[in-house]
Amino acid sequence: MKTVLHSDGTAFTVEYTQSGNEYEVIIGSQVKRTRALSAHDGALTLLVDDQPLRVHVAIDGQRTLVAIAGQVYEFTQSQEKQARTRQREAGRVSPEVRSPMPGKILQILVTEGAEVEAGQALVLLEAMKMENTLAAEGAARVKKIHVALGDLVDLGQLLVELEFGDPASVTPQVS
Repeated sequence: MKTVLHSDGTAFTVEYTQSGNEYEVIIGSQVKRTRALSAHDGALTLLVDDQPLRVHVAIDGQRTLVAIAGQVYEFTQSQEKQARTRQREAGRVSPEVRSPMPGKILQILVTEGAEVEAGQALVLLEAMKMENTLAAEGAARVKKIHVALGDLVDLGQLLVELEFGDPASVTPQVS
C-alpha cells in the first residue's frame, strides 16, 4: 500500500506491506521492519528494526501531530481530503465513506440496498491494532460496498457509497 504525507511543504511517499502483525515500511530509500506492540489513548509502542519506540499521535481536524523522542512532527491531509473535510464542516454530508487511515477491514456491518440511520456503523477498520468504526453521516441507503472482509485499504480509499434521500432529512453527525 502507498500513502502520501505532507509536512513543512514536503510530500513523503510511504509504502508498506503487511505480513501477519509485522509491516515493512519504505520511506524514500529507507526500509524499516515494524510491529505494533501496544496502542492505547493515542500512544503506540512500536518495535522498529528490533528497537522499541514510543509514539504519541494526536489528530486535530486536518492535521496529525506525531511525537517521537521529544520531537513533534506535523502532517497535513492532501488537498482533496481537506476539501471533503471543509464540505462536511459546512453542513453538507458526503455520500462517500472513505478510509481515514491505512488498515484492514474487520467487519462490514451493512449490505447493499440497506437503509441506514445517521451515526449507524457501516464498517469496522483495524489500523495499528486499534479498531475504528466508520458510520453513516446521515440517513441513507447503501448504494455500493467497495471492499470485502479482510481487504487491506489505503488512506482515503472509497469503502462505501451512500445515497441520500431528501436533503432536508439528512442531519450531519459531528465527530
